[in-house]
Amino acid sequence: MGSVISTKVDDRINELLEKLAKELNVSKSWIIQQAIMQYLDRYDDYLSDIRIASIRETVSHEDVLEEYGLQDRMGHKSLQGTKRDK
Repeated sequence: MGSVISTKVDDRINELLEKLAKELNVSKSWIIQQAIMQYLDRYDDYLSDIRIASIRETVSHEDVLEEYGLQDRMGHKSLQGTKRDK
């Protein structure tokens, strides 16, 4: 058995819960738990989509080399002037 959480709902929601629970032959608590799990699953998917979108932003290899000064004047890769050399 899990934790007990209490909340107030308006009469209309309670009536709908009672009707559905009777039709499905389950408790109102079961319906509420299923609804919460669906909500949490959808929210988790939403957060995952945001995380995936944020890592899709890429930077070209050339831009990274240029940003860190790793190209010589001819455009070739160079390790001179990097933080490791200092």
